[in-house]
Amino acid sequence: MAPGKPDTEVAPGRNERRKARTRSALLAAGQRLFGEHGFDATTVAEIAQGADVAIGSFYNYFDTKDELLAALLQETLAEQLRRMQARRAGIEDPAEAISVAHRHFVRVAWDEPEWARLLVRLDVPYRVTDEVLGAPAMRDLRAGITAGRFHVANPRLALRASGGALIAVMHAILLGELGRHADSEHAEGVLRSFGLDPAQAAEIAHRPMPDAIGPEARAT
Repeated sequence: MAPGKPDTEVAPGRNERRKARTRSALLAAGQRLFGEHGFDATTVAEIAQGADVAIGSFYNYFDTKDELLAALLQETLAEQLRRMQARRAGIEDPAEAISVAHRHFVRVAWDEPEWARLLVRLDVPYRVTDEVLGAPAMRDLRAGITAGRFHVANPRLALRASGGALIAVMHAILLGELGRHADSEHAEGVLRSFGLDPAQAAEIAHRPMPDAIGPEARAT
């Protein structure tokens, strides 16, 4: 860059990075506070304080607390979906794919209790979970039905029931009521509710859990 020329190329990039850091700090503070105190009891001022920014800065990124929550859920659910799908890379059996999916989210309650508490405590809006998780889950279920693995009279009802059971199991883990085998036991119950033979459901649900990265990443 020539002497005396304004730093017009560097400044915008630096400014965008600063904005991204502030937004991430607000989302992280919201996640922590919502999980600890609940959505209604948390104020914008507390979120701003938790992110170490002025209250006015909050409104540069979100119009309301509800908007922050929607963004938080959308982004974190999408990330959890990505991680879960990485675990299932290469799995062709729809029954095992569903088992791994449910076991992944149960394990989140142990490994990421703050996020799991947010999911459970807020009774996450169905619209958000359906947009991010619902469509892939329904594809898995219908694939199992088409393959003759599952026998379900009402797929949408079955999906809602299994999702409700998942949230209940995560809640019980956060309360310290269930042990480390809960992921397999829950997955076995889900597979049986979808009509899979009990012996097959038990065998599939208790297989070793795949790593959280896909085979392509492990090969590099």
